[in-house]
Amino acid sequence: MAHCLHLAKKILWDLSVVVYDINGLVPLCGNTAAPLAGGYANILRCANTRNDIFFSAGNNSLRIWKIDFKSRRVTPTNAAIGRIKREIKCFDVDLSDSFLYCGTASGDILKLQIVLVDGEHLAYDAKLLCCLTRVISKDIVGDIPLYSGGVTAIAVLKTGELLIGTGDGVVCRATQVELKAKDVSKLLSKKPVGTKSKSKVETKLKELEKTIVKGHVSSIALRGDGHQFLVGSGKSEMYRVTLTGFQTECIYTCHGSAVNDIVFPYKCSDLFATCSKETIRVWNVASSQELLRISVPNMTCNSLFLMQDGRSIISGWNDGKIRAHTPETGHPLYIIENAHQRGVTAITATSNCLRIVSGGGEGDVRVWDVTPSIQVLVRTMKEHKGGITCIRMKSDDKECVTSGADGSCIIWDLENFNRMQVVFANTIFQGVCYGPGEHQILSCGTDRKVTYYEVLDGTPVRSLEASLSGSINALNITDDCKIFVTGGADKLIKVWKYIEGIVTHVGEGHSDEITSLRISPNKKYIISVGKDGCIIRWKFPQ
Repeated sequence: MAHCLHLAKKILWDLSVVVYDINGLVPLCGNTAAPLAGGYANILRCANTRNDIFFSAGNNSLRIWKIDFKSRRVTPTNAAIGRIKREIKCFDVDLSDSFLYCGTASGDILKLQIVLVDGEHLAYDAKLLCCLTRVISKDIVGDIPLYSGGVTAIAVLKTGELLIGTGDGVVCRATQVELKAKDVSKLLSKKPVGTKSKSKVETKLKELEKTIVKGHVSSIALRGDGHQFLVGSGKSEMYRVTLTGFQTECIYTCHGSAVNDIVFPYKCSDLFATCSKETIRVWNVASSQELLRISVPNMTCNSLFLMQDGRSIISGWNDGKIRAHTPETGHPLYIIENAHQRGVTAITATSNCLRIVSGGGEGDVRVWDVTPSIQVLVRTMKEHKGGITCIRMKSDDKECVTSGADGSCIIWDLENFNRMQVVFANTIFQGVCYGPGEHQILSCGTDRKVTYYEVLDGTPVRSLEASLSGSINALNITDDCKIFVTGGADKLIKVWKYIEGIVTHVGEGHSDEITSLRISPNKKYIISVGKDGCIIRWKFPQ
């Protein structure tokens, strides 16, 4: 039904239904999505046989809507479900628009009969027939008829069977069976609230096949003629499931929370690694497929770095630990306990892979000598008064520059372990990197500016207005230092010429703040990540 294209957006924001004509994107009519007495609507489905009928549902709300295109009116009819109170998480209609199946947060499914009659007396109604629950297994102790975690996704097959997704990640194919009341009383350990069987026969759901996915099931979509279907999960994964045999394959995956950092291997553009809550992932650039996943439950990885010898991935976590893993298998090599008091917020390493420089949320910069068998703290440098946001190493490994939330960038001597130069600004620095010949540094922060500083005396050389609406959270520069890119709270990727200080290209694609970005070593791609959990690969402008 073409007229339902933009309904959901209006329901979510102002609790009203608005019907749009997609040809001119002109609103035709509107109404309140749910009764004013209580409840709200947040999901929609269109009728399969009628262009003027659609359905809405939500918390204690279930309605049938009739669109009158001539008078530009939309009229609701509340479904007759009696005293039953349910939060409807999903629903679907069969192909003939005869029955409506509503999955609820309580774990049962409401089955309603739809009546659509045209004539002198128009009748649009939906009456509750029964509350469907599982046929419990006698072999499982404590098995209950309700679906654990609620029914979060549902789809009706051509055969009348149901595909059901639950809050605990179960996907099953079920058929409706009728059981005598005597048999039902033995099978049911607990009846859902509000269900009273007046007849001697009750309709139940018998599970035929099932599989389990990671996270709650967020959506089910039939593919083609229904021989396969797709399942979306709350862990940002998409599965392809065959209807016969229920063979399950994960075809797409991504981070389920904000992505904090992204890094390429040394002089390798075919792979890159990202980190977020609980996971580090290695990706193939060409296929956009996940190659490796490293999981640390209940922890968040703030920063990571790939050693130049390719033998380890080092990462900093919010529990104050530095972890090292093998890039092929993800096997842990070593863990540095209590590396920082308030979490490890930035990390890098020297080119010989024998020294790590880390920064913490308390503002300390620490230097470590590391081997697979032993890790030793060499020096702690205390100058920053706020958390470290970024660390960049000089090519000769003798110096590094750090940016902090205290409004300072410090250049450190890694041979004598003292401060060589410091710059201050009225901002929270979010990123820093070396410029041409490593005689200048570039910084970005909450003042929405990219500033060039001289390494020798710390004087500002140039300041560019990089954003009009928010902080600049990340910047990266090419090896020849002719081009650099920025990204931040305005959700835009901007490509700059270093010498001219002008923007040449702008990329728009993120739905939330950009947290980090990198230019590939071969200068063919830009990879950006954000708080929306999105990873976007951009073509580098030539």
